Amino acid sequence: MNLSFFRKHPLLLAIIIFFGLSFSSTVVAANLKLYFAAQNSGSVQLTNPQAITTADQQVPVDKLLKLIQQRLIIAHDVARWKWNHKRPIEDLKREQELLLKVKQQATTHSLEPDRVAGFFKAQIEAGKLIQTVDFQNWQKQGIKSFPNVPDLNQTLRPSLDKLNTELVFALTELTPVLGCPQIWQLIQSRSQVIIQGDGIDQRVQNLAISLLRQFQSASCKVNNFH
Repeated sequence: MNLSFFRKHPLLLAIIIFFGLSFSSTVVAANLKLYFAAQNSGSVQLTNPQAITTADQQVPVDKLLKLIQQRLIIAHDVARWKWNHKRPIEDLKREQELLLKVKQQATTHSLEPDRVAGFFKAQIEAGKLIQTVDFQNWQKQGIKSFPNVPDLNQTLRPSLDKLNTELVFALTELTPVLGCPQIWQLIQSRSQVIIQGDGIDQRVQNLAISLLRQFQSASCKVNNFH
């Protein structure tokens, strides 16, 4: 049927339009009835695009923990360079520069600067624990120096700075949910799996994640279902 047919039969066109509208209204009404029935019974959960499950957060949690683990592993090469050059483990000037830089990055990402600095202070202290044990072992073993150690200023510190930037970004991703008990439990369980390696004992592991517990969000945007 073409337009000329309907021009000759205007009544038929009106009937078709009427039934089309009636059908649409019926469908809409039926859907609304089902919606309100589900709401009243509580049998159906509406999909909330803003809702986050604990399972959803394992990827960003694992990402953060892997960055922590990589940073701790680099501590061995830092220790070797310091051992070769007869430098002390603690470098307060470098630490202050690092903490100032991460505070500035925190501000850029709308994070609380002191909490971020506290997190990185914990990473520094965890790294120093690893270096201290290395120094003690090398002293007992009578090791004079190590060959082919990456340069601290040209290689190791730039690598650490890159990891620091990635850690700030990882914190930014997780900050909305870091205050949730479920996420803290996830961090604790996944850290046992991920933060592993030479010199990384339970004490180092616990110190590295300890300050994450201080990150609190205004609300916990995590559902309890998986």
